[in-house]
Amino acid sequence: MKSPLLASLVLIALTLTACGPVPRPFHQDDKVSIDLRAPSTRSPLRVSAPEGDAPGNPRRFALHFAENLLERGIAAEPDWFSLSGAPPLEIRRMTGTASVGAANDGNERVELAWRLLSPDGRETPLAPTQLLLPAGAWESGDEDSLADAAEISAASVARALGAMPGLERSSDAAPNQRLVLLPIEGAPGDGAESLERAILRALGERDVPLAALPEEQDLLLWCEVAVSEPRGPWQYVEIRWRLERAADFSEIGTVTQENRVPMNSLVGPWRDAAVHIAEAAADGITDLLLQAGLSAPDQP
Repeated sequence: MKSPLLASLVLIALTLTACGPVPRPFHQDDKVSIDLRAPSTRSPLRVSAPEGDAPGNPRRFALHFAENLLERGIAAEPDWFSLSGAPPLEIRRMTGTASVGAANDGNERVELAWRLLSPDGRETPLAPTQLLLPAGAWESGDEDSLADAAEISAASVARALGAMPGLERSSDAAPNQRLVLLPIEGAPGDGAESLERAILRALGERDVPLAALPEEQDLLLWCEVAVSEPRGPWQYVEIRWRLERAADFSEIGTVTQENRVPMNSLVGPWRDAAVHIAEAAADGITDLLLQAGLSAPDQP
């Protein structure tokens, strides 16, 4: 039997607004407080470059690894650019150790052993990933080799964490538009983290290409949550997802969700409520992405 909160959230109404090609007026207050390099102000998972036999370009590898986790529905960011405002006891981290050994036919074998560190200090080891790379590629920081290693390692970690498989990508495919989720604002309780995880998973299941850092061709997804003062036993919630172009911040459209929930029901963990909200919003967001010309890599 569903709780009153979940029952009410299942019936969320969606309102889609598609904008024309003319950019909306620039509102300085909307942008000044957020650094677009950060996918979250309270990151659920902060990734460090592996220690031990470190790669030649640790930051680049950590970025590739985090972006591949994002494609698999795991909210992550490299620790070297994080602007997270979360207290230390709310931060989850992923660290690893790399070891390099010789292999046959002019190759080298790289083993990556990742560890998940929970906010309470518990350490969970994950199954190690073994990679076969051209000799010297790991230490030299060869770009293609690091990207391949990050993708394979992220797939292994995602399977260990029970995430959905990532998108198939062609190695010679031209760069496509991607979606970058920006900080979720205004959500009480753990709504910012729960909604971020839920919407990334929902969009990943719909084959939406995701990224941690925006480039000029990419699209930006903003989310603002507004909760009213109590009105009797209820509060009214509006969740507004806004899609923009990274190049000029021109608005493409919005998806708006509105409903009432029992008073103070969102001040703590959102749990399944975030999943229901994300599932209800994802189809509307996907429609806006199609209007903007973004498609999954295997689509024409």
